[in-house]
Amino acid sequence: MDDSDRSFSENLDQLIKLLRKLKDRSHFEGMPGVPKMFVMNFDFFLQNYERMKDQISDQLLQQFGEPIKQMVADMVEQLKEAVDEDAIPEIESPPQPPIITGSKRTVEDIDQLLKNPALTEQEIDHLLDERSQLKNQP
Repeated sequence: MDDSDRSFSENLDQLIKLLRKLKDRSHFEGMPGVPKMFVMNFDFFLQNYERMKDQISDQLLQQFGEPIKQMVADMVEQLKEAVDEDAIPEIESPPQPPIITGSKRTVEDIDQLLKNPALTEQEIDHLLDERSQLKNQP
């Protein structure tokens, strides 16, 4: 069945499914130019789509009509090609030295490491604990 022949609701479901695949294959979080808030909102939307899908499709059709129906069908077709043919390369971030090490660091070294925006919560906690221990040493 051609994407434009499917119902709008089916195409919207297919689009969300493909966007989930795209998100799983790509790492938006570390991608330059993609705001963290956008990634969080995108995740929220994908996770809650099932609860909202009937309202969304009705609202979009009422508000935009046939153009939105065609746009969603076109997006499904394009994403199918990209996702199914592995045309979307997985973005690999450059390897970074491990933050948690057993080596002795100074407070200044730790402060420099804490400026890294790619740190996980666990790494930040570990560095802050290490920094606190260094500050409390005689």
